[in-house]
Amino acid sequence: MKTKFYSFLIFILTLSLATVSHSQTFEENTIRFPMLHEYDGNYHINPMGDQGLIVLRNRYGGEEKDIISELEVTYIKSNFQKKWVKNISLTHYGDFISEDFDDKYAYYLMRSSKRNYQVLRIHLEDGSHKIFFYRNVEKMTIDYFEIEDNICFLGGAADARPFVSRWELESGKRTILPSINQLNGGVVCMKWDHKVDLLTVVIKAEMSSEHRGVYINDYTVEGRLDKQYFEEAQRDYNYQTFRPYHNSKGELMIIGTYGLGSYEEDVQGVYTMAVGRNSYRLRPKFYDFLFFNNFNSHLSEKEQEHIKEKFKNKRERNKVIPQHLTLQEHELQFMNGQVVFVMEEMEYTYPFTSDAKYTTESFFSRADVPTPKRFLQNYENQIMKKGEYIPYALNVDKLKGGNPFPLECRYKRVIACGFDPETGKMQWDNTYMARSLKNNLPVESVQAYADHKKVAFLHVSRDSFFYKISNRLEYENGCKVVVYKDYSPANNVEKYINGGVSHWYENHFIHTGTKKITSSINHNETQQYFFLTCLSYSNRQYTK
Repeated sequence: MKTKFYSFLIFILTLSLATVSHSQTFEENTIRFPMLHEYDGNYHINPMGDQGLIVLRNRYGGEEKDIISELEVTYIKSNFQKKWVKNISLTHYGDFISEDFDDKYAYYLMRSSKRNYQVLRIHLEDGSHKIFFYRNVEKMTIDYFEIEDNICFLGGAADARPFVSRWELESGKRTILPSINQLNGGVVCMKWDHKVDLLTVVIKAEMSSEHRGVYINDYTVEGRLDKQYFEEAQRDYNYQTFRPYHNSKGELMIIGTYGLGSYEEDVQGVYTMAVGRNSYRLRPKFYDFLFFNNFNSHLSEKEQEHIKEKFKNKRERNKVIPQHLTLQEHELQFMNGQVVFVMEEMEYTYPFTSDAKYTTESFFSRADVPTPKRFLQNYENQIMKKGEYIPYALNVDKLKGGNPFPLECRYKRVIACGFDPETGKMQWDNTYMARSLKNNLPVESVQAYADHKKVAFLHVSRDSFFYKISNRLEYENGCKVVVYKDYSPANNVEKYINGGVSHWYENHFIHTGTKKITSSINHNETQQYFFLTCLSYSNRQYTK
C-alpha cells in the first residue's frame, strides 16, 4: 500500500511540476467578444505597445450607401484589463484600411468613397472622438498610413506614379513630399520611426529599361527630405522587402530579404544595410540561407552533409545554389538589446492559372489584379468585405507576382534570426518546422521570442498553442502542446477562423480569431465570438 501511495504521490508531484513549467513558459489570458451571427465578425485590433490596445467592432462592415455605422470601441491596457468601452456612430460609413497611434490618440483610416478618405481619431484617455475628411483631389490610391501628433502621412500612387502626402489633421493643410512623385515606380515601404521622428519611404523606380533601382528617403515630421540614397538595380541580386529603423547614431538601418538576379521573386537570403547621415550606404551584408547554422538542421545528418558538400563545391567555383523560397516576412521585433526577424516559408494554392484573373464570391468578393509591369509595383489588390472577420495579422507585404489572396496557405518552415541593432550584424539563427500547419489566409501564425541565450517559437491552432524552446545557436526538434483554458470536451468547435499571432510588446503576443462553438450534448446551444488571447512568455525556468 505504501508503495502504491508513494507512486501516486510522485505522479501528482510530476503533474504539478509540468503544470508549473507550462505556466512559467506561456501565460494565457483571453477576452471574448460576442457575435450575433457569422457576419458580425468585423473586428479590428490596434496594438499600441505598452500603451495597450484597442478592439474596434464595426456593426455594419461591408454595407454600402449612407448607412449609419455603429462602432463599439474597447480600450485594453497593457495589463490586459479593460479601461473603457465606448459606442461611436458614424453618419458616413467608412471601409477600414489601416490604423496607427501616438502617445494620446488611436487613428483609423477609412475609405468613405472610391477616392475620398476619412480618419477617425479616438482619445485614449476618455474615448472621445473626432472625424477628419480627406477630399482626394489628387485621385490617390492609399496603401500606407503613418501618423504622429496629428500629422498624417498617406502613401500610395496617383496617376500611376508614387505619391506621399503630408496632412495636418487640425488645420487641414496638405503638402506633397518631395523627390517621389516625379519617379516612374511604386512605393514598396513606408515606416515612421517614433524614436527619431523620421519617416522612411522606399520606392522601386524604373527610369528606363536599363536604368532601374531603389530610392530610400528619410523625411522629417515637417516633410523635409533628411537623406536620400539610391542604388542601381544589380545583375546578381535584388532587394525584395524592406524593414527600416534607426540606430542610436541616427543611421538608417534596413533589414530584409533578397533574391538572385534583377527580377527573381524567390528569396535567397537576408540582407542588412546602413545609410549614414551623408546618405552613403555603410556595411552592406548578404546572408545566404545556406550560410545559416540551423537552416537545414531538421534534416538527417546524411542529408545535411550532402547539402554542405554541394554548397562547398559551388562556392569554390564562385557559384550560388538557388533556394527558390517563398517567404512571408514579419515586422521586426525589438527585444533584449537585439532585432528579431521572423520569416515563414509558404506554399500557396490559387484557384486559377497564371494567366487568369481571380473571381470568387466567397470570403473576398473581388480582387482584380492587373499584371505588374516588371519592376513596377503599383497594382491594387482590393478587398470587398461583407462583415466577415478580417485578420489583423495578414501578410504586410503585397503578394509576389501581383497575385491576390490564395485559397490555401501551407506553412513549411519558420526561420528566425537575430541582429545587433547598431551594426546589423547577424548574431544567431534558428528554425522551427511548422508540422503541416495550414490556413485559408496568409496570416502570421508563428512568432518567436529571444533573450540572450534562448529562443522560443510559438504557433497557434484551433484549441491549442504549440511552442519550442532551444538555445539560440542550437536546433531543437521537441515541441510542447498546451490546450487553451476555454476549451471543453463538452463543446465542439464548428467554425474557426485563425487571425494569427502578433508580437504586442516586450514578452507579450496577441492571438486573435473567431469561433463558433456547439454543445455536444445539446446541438441547439451555440456560441459565436471573437477572441483576443494574450500569450506572455516567461524565461524564468529556461534561462539562467
